[in-house]
Amino acid sequence: MAQTPRAPIRIVPQDQIAGGLQEPPAFRLADANSVFGDRAARFETLATRAAGGKGEPAFLGFMARLAHAQENCRKKQIVTKSPDEAHLERCRAHGLPPLGTDAPLDSAWRDTLKSITYSLLEDATPAVQSVLAQVDHMDAAVLDAQASCLLALDYPALDAAVAPFIGAALQVHWVARASALGAGAFRKLDVPTVCPVCGSPPVASVLRAGVPVPGTRYLHCVLCATDWRMPRGFCSQCEAQEKLAYYHIETESDAVRGEACDECKGYIKSFNQEKDPLADPVADDLATLPLDILMDESGYQRASPNYFFVPVQG
Repeated sequence: MAQTPRAPIRIVPQDQIAGGLQEPPAFRLADANSVFGDRAARFETLATRAAGGKGEPAFLGFMARLAHAQENCRKKQIVTKSPDEAHLERCRAHGLPPLGTDAPLDSAWRDTLKSITYSLLEDATPAVQSVLAQVDHMDAAVLDAQASCLLALDYPALDAAVAPFIGAALQVHWVARASALGAGAFRKLDVPTVCPVCGSPPVASVLRAGVPVPGTRYLHCVLCATDWRMPRGFCSQCEAQEKLAYYHIETESDAVRGEACDECKGYIKSFNQEKDPLADPVADDLATLPLDILMDESGYQRASPNYFFVPVQG
């Protein structure tokens, strides 16, 4: 696959871009009322495009149904446990994410998982029905163990077939928990490479359009869908400056690029909403897998997880 030549890139400081405009927020919680519905619509659009010869329409269509299932379950989601004020204060004092993934899991996430799998059964293929039945017959301890492995990105210990459904339920659960607390419960962390809400890594980098300074770069959480700001030119993994190179497949949309670091040799995808306003970090990541192949062939390792794409373990 061809790639465009890399040209010198001038990094403009954020304050020069902003000028007299209002400073973009340091982080933005996901809109619980729209995140999964919007993602489902995006998957449907991507599936239609793929039917024209680019991508996997059946896979993207199924992901649209899964996102719709997340939205339906989100409407019924009940947050049974929230951190108390003492916990929030400790997190603020020590720069920790209040909804960290290292805490014991609330059983409510399993209720969400059951609702998601039940809603998918009717139109599922026999192969998917078999996996959904497998999930339904797992006991609570096994499900919690698998969820913990996914949150820790312990891929060798994961059952790759059930991981996407577990990830879908965990996303609904964490978005609801963050929304219940509200943005005022969270603070910007000293460590800019992880989510300030839950401490998870980003799935992608996004140049947002709907912010006070269009083009502001945010990292998007793989778990709770929070955006947090990270200046352009900084590696999202090792924080190296001016070590980034940008890769692009010439026949694909210029709204997506591989953002690769020559210091740590990791890469993350970057989606430019000024060029494609409806780009979704999770959906568009899954629709641009050829870019992952290009990045691998170019000597970079994927540094951003997507719960719906479990790497093959060799």
